[in-house]
Amino acid sequence: MIKLQKINEEISYQAIDSFLPRVVTVPIDTERSGNYKLLVSEGDRVREGQVIARSQDPLEPLAAQIHSPIPGIVTGFSSVPLFDGKKSDAVLIMLEGKFSYRGKKSRPNKWSDISPSEIVEMISYYGVINTFFINKPFSLATQIKTKKKEASNVLVVRLFDEDPYRCTDSFLTNTGFDRIKKGAAILAYAMNASGIVFAYNDALPSPENTAEETENHDIFNSIPVKYVGVDCTDYPAGFQRILIETVLKKLQADEIFSKINIYDLLVDSVTLIHLYEAIELHRPVINQYVYVYGDCLKVSGILRLPLGSTIDFLSAQCGGFLKKPSKIIINGQLTGYLAPERSVPITKNVKSVAFSSSYKFPFFTPNECVRCGKCRSVCPSGLSPDLLFNQMLNDIHKMEAGLLKASSLCMGCTLCNAVCSSRLPLSQAIETLKESQS
Repeated sequence: MIKLQKINEEISYQAIDSFLPRVVTVPIDTERSGNYKLLVSEGDRVREGQVIARSQDPLEPLAAQIHSPIPGIVTGFSSVPLFDGKKSDAVLIMLEGKFSYRGKKSRPNKWSDISPSEIVEMISYYGVINTFFINKPFSLATQIKTKKKEASNVLVVRLFDEDPYRCTDSFLTNTGFDRIKKGAAILAYAMNASGIVFAYNDALPSPENTAEETENHDIFNSIPVKYVGVDCTDYPAGFQRILIETVLKKLQADEIFSKINIYDLLVDSVTLIHLYEAIELHRPVINQYVYVYGDCLKVSGILRLPLGSTIDFLSAQCGGFLKKPSKIIINGQLTGYLAPERSVPITKNVKSVAFSSSYKFPFFTPNECVRCGKCRSVCPSGLSPDLLFNQMLNDIHKMEAGLLKASSLCMGCTLCNAVCSSRLPLSQAIETLKESQS
């Protein structure tokens, strides 16, 4: 672990609803299942929130369904790049017609009268995914239904961003914890949780003391709840294994919470906001909160915008550029990706976009490994990133089975990249090794 300077300041302003793009590009396979069925054809008129694609994989019946973020007409289909460089089929929709959700108030529904199994199906229908693992989103309904028997059945909620440059989860915690709390109560009910842990940034007041109480009764239905402060300057404090270790250290004396492990369900603020809106308000996931910032922009802030909006559209919402960006970084400067092009659409697992200049992030040419050992000393998983990198360059098919399996321990914190004197893409190489085993 390394100590970071304080980066993630408290965000006190409100999210701003963006203008509507004339055309949205909606990818239909952000979960990477590769088995979605389109339910619309070119020329079809669609409503805001209408299901336009759903999984046809018999092994993934509860995959999150895809909805139209705007009312309009399907103008065509295309293959588009996603923020991680991979491709997905997409539906192009041109704005036209009246809105079903935007600008309209929704009456809260009494979800406690619905059975847990029905709520799980609703989570799938309304398109809720779990973005705790931001670069590998999962259908939340599928995770609930396929939980491992080894799990302690405690729900762990991370109320801050594991990449401190991202800010979106922290913003939602600061401005909407009441909705997060309701989302956690709904999820705990659906999964029959034995307890709930809220892990918060200990540099800020505990949400337990600052949350607005909107209901007089116990929304958690007597489920035990704990609040655990986390030192977010200890990077990577927000990653799964490190977070679980922190929680266990502080709650080891409690019988219910002392058995938390990697098989338990971990979620973030964004996921619970979407869950609350889906189950209590019956609103499908058609918008996303995105932190837009960078030294190339005139204005930075949190935007709430329709899914399928492009990066180009984002920059226009912030008043355009002060100077031409050299790099566009999606999902944080430590763990994020360089956008392959400006036509990349915003998906459910995009939380931040940074427009940065070459002064802020200059280009570097990778050199040969100098065997300094910094990557080994900083790795929280105890791996040898340099060794894994060299083995992959030589021949991944001749790699020792034990060494290949060791790559699965990598949590993707990218600390090895940050300290590498030779600027080698160590983390990316290890990620390639991990994917080769799946």
